[in-house]
Amino acid sequence: MQRTIPQRCFITASSSRKSYTISERPEGYPSRALRERSDLDFQESVVYIPGPCFRLLHIIKDDNERPKYLIPLAISNHRGGNLKDSTGIPEELVNFFKGPGGHSLIVKGLAGTGKTTFALQLAEELDNVAKSHYISVRVSDESLYNQFPWLRKKLEETGKLKMVKGYAKTLSSNFVHRESATDVALEVRIRTAQQLLRSIGEALKDSSKVDRSELQRLEGRIEMGEESVEEPFGALGEGSVLDDTIIFDLGSDLPEIDLAYDMVEQALPDKTLVLIDSIDALSERYGVHASKLINTLQKDLVEHSNADVLYVLETGKDNRLDYLGDGVVSFVDEEYNGRRLRVLRIDKLRGTEIKQHKYIYTLKGGRLGTFLFKREEQPSEPKHWKVVKDISEDVVSTGNEELDQLVGGIRKGSIIAIEVGGNVPGFYVDHIKTGLISNFTCQNRGVALMPSKRAPAETIEAEIIPYIGEDTFENNVRVYEATEFGSLEGSKNTIQLEGRDLANEMKWNTVEYNLQSANHPFMSLIAFDTLESTYDEDVIEKLTPHLTSIRRNKDIFVGLLIPTDESTDKLANVAHIHLKIENLDGSVVLFGEKPHTELFALSFDVSKGYPKARLTSIV
Repeated sequence: MQRTIPQRCFITASSSRKSYTISERPEGYPSRALRERSDLDFQESVVYIPGPCFRLLHIIKDDNERPKYLIPLAISNHRGGNLKDSTGIPEELVNFFKGPGGHSLIVKGLAGTGKTTFALQLAEELDNVAKSHYISVRVSDESLYNQFPWLRKKLEETGKLKMVKGYAKTLSSNFVHRESATDVALEVRIRTAQQLLRSIGEALKDSSKVDRSELQRLEGRIEMGEESVEEPFGALGEGSVLDDTIIFDLGSDLPEIDLAYDMVEQALPDKTLVLIDSIDALSERYGVHASKLINTLQKDLVEHSNADVLYVLETGKDNRLDYLGDGVVSFVDEEYNGRRLRVLRIDKLRGTEIKQHKYIYTLKGGRLGTFLFKREEQPSEPKHWKVVKDISEDVVSTGNEELDQLVGGIRKGSIIAIEVGGNVPGFYVDHIKTGLISNFTCQNRGVALMPSKRAPAETIEAEIIPYIGEDTFENNVRVYEATEFGSLEGSKNTIQLEGRDLANEMKWNTVEYNLQSANHPFMSLIAFDTLESTYDEDVIEKLTPHLTSIRRNKDIFVGLLIPTDESTDKLANVAHIHLKIENLDGSVVLFGEKPHTELFALSFDVSKGYPKARLTSIV
């Protein structure tokens, strides 16, 4: 709400009362001290009602720090921020706010689910569309910066964090009449205050551009006692006199709501995004039901002023307010296999197509990141694999640095079980497999491979050769290939299996004979769906000589399993490392049973010409 303040007055804000203290300018304060401030405008004056989203800026002060100017702080400035990093906000929500007209979004969830993080990043994402203002009745600016270090850093880098311009336009240059405690002095002071208040009301009437009809009705009901507020305040124009100052109420029953209207009005005709964190806290503070607050803002700001408003709701299960918003998003903390799983659910977005209504998300680094169900990504121009060196003399790399950090690498002589959910796209496993094979063979180490789904050797050659070269493949890779009984035909890179005697046909010395030019440690990479379809039951028991030889020679065994394989639990029991890859609500995650880890979103970077695993912790 716009206010005009006499020239010879200072403003002192009270955080405990909805009031200002107006006092005359003390003698000896030079006006040039204010005019030297480039961020102050003496031609226009806008004074805001105090609230937790403000900070006090001391323009001129003495030992008693009497004069203070109140400066409201938006999340950036009145033009919005300009933060360029990826926000991780789902595309549907960005498109929702970029549509024509005003929009409202209810964001609900329990404490700690990331609602405030989401609100701040949404303002960042919509910088070119909306002027963004964050109003919190429970979190101070400094607390926000401490919780979200990226916010302060980004705003400082872009130079967009500025104070809103302020406060010195005059109505009258006359001093308040001074006499020792007399009735005349008191009368003059009160008359001066009344004149000031009338001028404020006229200024509001003349300058208002935002429809405040519903707000005025609500505040009228509050004044009539039809809606309760936490504290009783005097009517417009009432006040008291103390020493050399006049203390009076501004007549605002809902100061934070008034502030939202002022912000929208200042930005007109541009669009504004107002973030209210939280609507529950406002409701509790003033004893007005949240539905009435939302309804008031919806009609005045969203429908009549084309503003965008986001309401944070501190509950996850209450659906009674959902019908009031144009969109509803829920933040949910779930548990999966004893691990934290964060889910963002889009319940409603009027006028916007919802392509994926559930997203796994993380709050890593104080930022919200969501994960899409991705299509297969392959390098446009495959390049030769860059070797990841061994971690130590006894521990080799998986070929993916982030996977090494998770499991500590692979100790020579180890058994690794990688269990893959049935609905995980095949390229996730193929990329993990490519990293293992490429990193081994590019160090002239041998690999014996049994592909999934009985894939022929030619398929494996087509997948791996682009990253290691044909000669490296022929010298260091052998593919187990099942053949019809009596047929031993196959390429020179295969080891033929008849499917009759697993223990004999998969002797480890057969692999060593076929890879005489390769160095140890070797790796046996076996897909158990193919192994079980080639041989009878109890393949783990029959594979024991194969596993024993590998461990004795300090080589490595990697088993690729699916939950329906009969061998899954048995191999997991004897494995030194047991990883699981699952598809949860359209996002693929990886986590460790041995060692036990939290959930990680799994993706791949193919920008260097070969697939590299990327693991993002879901925290």
